[in-house]
Amino acid sequence: MKQKLSGEIFLQLLKKFYERYKNWIIGIGTVLIISIVLAVIIVFRIKQTKEYVSQRIIIAESYIYQKNFNEAYKILDEIISHYKNSKYAGYAMYLKANALYDNNDFDKVKQICIDFLKLKKPKSVVVPMMYILGQSYVALNDLDNAIKVFSDITQKYVEHYYTPRVYESLAFCYELKGDTQSSKSIYEKMNILYPNSYWSNIAQQKLANK
Repeated sequence: MKQKLSGEIFLQLLKKFYERYKNWIIGIGTVLIISIVLAVIIVFRIKQTKEYVSQRIIIAESYIYQKNFNEAYKILDEIISHYKNSKYAGYAMYLKANALYDNNDFDKVKQICIDFLKLKKPKSVVVPMMYILGQSYVALNDLDNAIKVFSDITQKYVEHYYTPRVYESLAFCYELKGDTQSSKSIYEKMNILYPNSYWSNIAQQKLANK
């Protein structure tokens, strides 16, 4: 009997609370429902965008493989333009820079890489894009800027899988400048950092010829 009375009292208190704060409760409930609906819409749109862009990128990569560069550039430019400041635009820039590099259009490659490095998305291609930029500077005979880019990579991305080849490119730049002492120091460093590897073999061959 006591339990029944306690239950009835609780229900009465709950009813009074609802009647007193009905507008507030309805308002909070409405906000929650709207928030949930918006969250679902946003998630759906993100998924839809990801699927669409992924399909477009696959098509662009196919055109690049077929050496149909003009069609590939159209798709990549569309992604870069429509999805500015996103990882999709960044990856499209990466693909375009690679294709342009293969076609020896180094001035355009340089500008795309510079634009990408303001964005730095996705992070997985930041170092490759820095490397492409450095190689473009080498191709344009701008060795000072090439050395700056390669040095940045070796200092900031010590453990990156690109770094050993960056050291080789850096040493090569110093060789082109006639700075044999600096190139020798880099090859010696490669030999220490990457013992018993492909890169140490290259370093030892270079040092043997010094």
